[in-house]
Amino acid sequence: MQTASRLMLTSICFVLLISYDPILSAGYLEGFSASQLKISANPSSVEIKVGEKALVNLTVTGKSASEKVCFGEEGFPSSGFTITFLPQCALVQQGFASARLIVEATPAAAPQNFTAQILATLGNETVSVSLTITVVPAIPAWIPWLGILLFFLVIGAALFVKPGKSRKRKGKGKMEG
Repeated sequence: MQTASRLMLTSICFVLLISYDPILSAGYLEGFSASQLKISANPSSVEIKVGEKALVNLTVTGKSASEKVCFGEEGFPSSGFTITFLPQCALVQQGFASARLIVEATPAAAPQNFTAQILATLGNETVSVSLTITVVPAIPAWIPWLGILLFFLVIGAALFVKPGKSRKRKGKGKMEG
């Protein structure tokens, strides 16, 4: 009986050791072949008024070789935005490269929320980071409504308020006769 319980306890310990030991687990071996290249965006969420720009700092880390990393994007609407990377491609030095992303919401941009992917490509590796974009109208929503209200007030006043009769003064010194 004791031998069976020792054997069962040893089996349980061995299974736990395999599942939690990073050297024996398959996840460690997968992590070895996975990309060490990483990209980050600061800020990761921007609010842009129509007709204005937002700046996002991009940082790429993980490769120590002096190679060029190039930036791109996916997920922006086909119209209403101008996207500029400064620089488009940057040299990775000492495991670090940076760039600035300028996102402009042109007058054709509609108020909306969406998430785009910012890409960094180094050799045959591509990594991405999400960027949440909120586009708001250039003027507050209450201003057009105020204009509409004033228009109807003026029209209503013109319809319901009648101008007073103009009185002609009778001339003095007119003799009746």
